[in-house]
Amino acid sequence: MNEQETKRMTDAELKAFFERLFPSGFSGTDVLAEIAPEGWEKSPLLACFHPSAEQVFKERVRMHRNMEKLVAIRREREPDNPKLAARTEPTLEEVRSDWKEMPVNMAEEVTDLVGLCLWDVFSDNHEVIAADGRIVDIGSFRGAAAFLDEYLAGAKEGLWSFDYVRFYMGTIWISDRADLGPVYRMIYRRLKEMGADWQYHFPELGIVDLSSSKKAQDKPEDYSPSEAFAREQDEAQGSAELEQFRAELAQGNEQARREALDRPSPATVRAYQIIYGRDPKGWPPA
Repeated sequence: MNEQETKRMTDAELKAFFERLFPSGFSGTDVLAEIAPEGWEKSPLLACFHPSAEQVFKERVRMHRNMEKLVAIRREREPDNPKLAARTEPTLEEVRSDWKEMPVNMAEEVTDLVGLCLWDVFSDNHEVIAADGRIVDIGSFRGAAAFLDEYLAGAKEGLWSFDYVRFYMGTIWISDRADLGPVYRMIYRRLKEMGADWQYHFPELGIVDLSSSKKAQDKPEDYSPSEAFAREQDEAQGSAELEQFRAELAQGNEQARREALDRPSPATVRAYQIIYGRDPKGWPPA
């Protein structure tokens, strides 16, 4: 076992860690008392799963505009492509015609909310450090979501869940519906009581090279000098474009770091500051 592996918990230790963190489960009475002391149906957090028509309208408009920005880039290259024609924004009347109240399921909703907030803390490139200095590594983006789903389902060790979508990307779709601070503070309070800490990592965009140069070489009998030369030219051009794209991403990441300092700190960071009384390691982003 190498040094990197010894700094991380085993699957059994991860399960034991979460059992200590939530002895009564994600929606136990102890959790509810911390995040919704007046009851779930009276909590502002209820809006995470029961948004108003107006809130849904704002979310749809925002998503529509974000998609239009992406399509606009292709539209400049393909101005005559009918599939890229601009689409009209959704209206409040359209949203209201589809909107309806859904029954409240307290246990399921609290469980999902806590799981989503746990993804924000334990995944998204951040790190939870146990009292003994080891990383409480529940996996990457999809891996962390699958771990949380498997933990709740009580899956046997080694059984992989394909239902990672339940917690994938955490609270990204509901973070504007309510102040999630009470849930993050509850999580950090429990981590602190266990002697654990949390390290923030600023989110950055990256790119993986999956170019054709990684493929196997042609068989000798299939080799063509002209085709090989053309392929080499294409690969050279592709490599140059890839490096340019990486440089642009690096520049964008640097700009995002500067802009982050001019905005309110993330909810996870604010909650950490309240519970631990200091900034987490990694914040503010250098």
